[in-house]
Amino acid sequence: MKLLSPLQAISKSAKLAIIALLAFLPVRAQLNTDRITDVGRNALYFEDYVLAIQHFNQVIAAKPWLAEPYYLRAIAKYSLEDFVGAELDASEAIDRNPFLPDAWEVRGVARQCQGKNLEAVGDYQHALSLLPFNRQLLFSEALAQEDAGLTAEADSTYAILLENYPKFDNGYVGRAQLHLNREDTVSARADLDRALEINPNSVQALSLRASLASEPADALADMERAVTLQPDRSYLRVNRAVARYNAGDLNGALADFDYVVELEPTNYAALFNRAMLRLELKDNDRALRDLNRLLTLKPGDMRTLYNRAIVLYEKRDYEAALADADRIVEAYPEMFNAYALRGQILRDSGHSTKAQADFRRADYLAHRPANNPDSSDSTDSSDIPEDSGQTANQFQTLLTIDSENESIEQTFNTAGLRGRIQDRTAAIELQPIYQLSYYSADGDVSSAVYVRAINELNAARALPYVVYVTNNVPAITREADAARHFADIQRLGSQINSSANPAPLDFFARAMDYMTVRDYDHAIADLNRVIELTPDFAPAYLERAAARVMIQESQTGRALEITDSQTETRLSAETSMALNQIMADLDQALELDPLMAVAHFNRGTILLRMGADVDAIESLSRAIEIEPTLGPAYFNRGYARFNRGNRDGAVADISRAGQLGIHSGYNLLKRMSQQ
Repeated sequence: MKLLSPLQAISKSAKLAIIALLAFLPVRAQLNTDRITDVGRNALYFEDYVLAIQHFNQVIAAKPWLAEPYYLRAIAKYSLEDFVGAELDASEAIDRNPFLPDAWEVRGVARQCQGKNLEAVGDYQHALSLLPFNRQLLFSEALAQEDAGLTAEADSTYAILLENYPKFDNGYVGRAQLHLNREDTVSARADLDRALEINPNSVQALSLRASLASEPADALADMERAVTLQPDRSYLRVNRAVARYNAGDLNGALADFDYVVELEPTNYAALFNRAMLRLELKDNDRALRDLNRLLTLKPGDMRTLYNRAIVLYEKRDYEAALADADRIVEAYPEMFNAYALRGQILRDSGHSTKAQADFRRADYLAHRPANNPDSSDSTDSSDIPEDSGQTANQFQTLLTIDSENESIEQTFNTAGLRGRIQDRTAAIELQPIYQLSYYSADGDVSSAVYVRAINELNAARALPYVVYVTNNVPAITREADAARHFADIQRLGSQINSSANPAPLDFFARAMDYMTVRDYDHAIADLNRVIELTPDFAPAYLERAAARVMIQESQTGRALEITDSQTETRLSAETSMALNQIMADLDQALELDPLMAVAHFNRGTILLRMGADVDAIESLSRAIEIEPTLGPAYFNRGYARFNRGNRDGAVADISRAGQLGIHSGYNLLKRMSQQ
């Protein structure tokens, strides 16, 4: 398992750009880059990376001498796995300001992702010269040194890291991997135990320790906890299934494999393991189905061909089985099991002479001294052992998945690199608030939520696009979509400025575009005008409250790294004022439209975040009364009821949320049952 470094949560300034928008601006210097910084930062925080890049493009075009927009664009490109582009942008930032340690770190991570480990080490060391003994930089350096094969140097860096930060659990996990690479399982286990003493919720430590456990029950206990903590990680489910299998729970193992395949139909390990389990259970037809699927994914995979030959042989399809066995023998001419298998197929299909020749060859290979590892002609996969005497065993061994096969973000929670700062110890995430949007995620069960005024707007086609009432707004993934909304902002601005009496609908339409491009301050300004002109338009209050929530979330999240007391006091005061404004907007929306279920939901959710569980339950119950199929309301009310000690009510609510499409509800049910 290879551990890749996250960066610390990054909350520098961000900037904005798109060439289509620049065409509407007479002078580039007119750009308010400070404001665009906040807009771009919002886009990064909410993981809207394509949009963020366009914001940064605009500032780079207007002020190409600034280092910061290159640095932040590097983060966005990294987040989209454009590691080459991220490296280039980070280099541009360094050229403009070599004293920006975060830029060196971004470039180091981008280089590490490309396998440029020695260059990454150099970048981390340069960053450390600017920020000596920085915890994250030391950790990143150690991991890069390990990847570069600098074992002694990595060991030394870990020693410095853990001497200065003895409570850093990921440091112990990283060093445990270093010990494992040197086959020192005793030291690795000691470091993992220490990591879990510090942080019992370290999924990396649990998963790695499970792989070292000598007792199946111990491995299963660690994997059960890991899956409970991160139920959506496929590799954890696959590894728990293997642990369940080793502990004798075949049905539980099969259930885990089924779950992963349903979510990821091309997951190789889950498909292969399920085929092996079905083969063991003599469910040959389904095993064959899985193996055929695998061969469409990897047509030359010898492991799959070997096992398909076995299944076909047991189904007495000797011709097809022989074709597969021939390919195995050709690939592994010194694997005795391949000859033994082909001999059985030949014998039972009536070719006794050829069968005897294969049996003799198998017997010779099985009893001769250890094979020369270089004798195999196979160039298939690095996960096949070179020793052909072990190959057949590995062909039929269940596969586990190292976390290195997961996305980079999933290793040590590198979401911080992307600007979203999350509490990694948070056990449960509430369902988010509803807002108005021109976009709704595919399959979003909440997109049909009824708001009378919005239905009327859509029916009249009063706005350029259909408006959705959703709590699942997707990120913009196409540059053309972002360009269209920037152009709409300019068009509506011209329309508003040229009119003596601008229409409220123009302000509302522009506010929707501003919301789409994450420019919440300007969205609020336009919604203020809508409310001034039409104070009885309830959706404007709903959307203004949503914009204020987004600003508060972004500012609070990005400020988590700030530790001085004056800043904390200021943020607390700003948060309190923002919450009062949000609640006032929601109350006004409900005064105008008492049957707006999503306003009740938003109100209840905000109250729940504030710790006012009783009032939250009341508002969420009202939302459910109006809209009985509002799944997120059941989920959040269930959480509130659980906080109040009403376990039965909580279970009923969470179960109902699961039925209505909130799949995380089922995971929450399991966690509640364990508390």
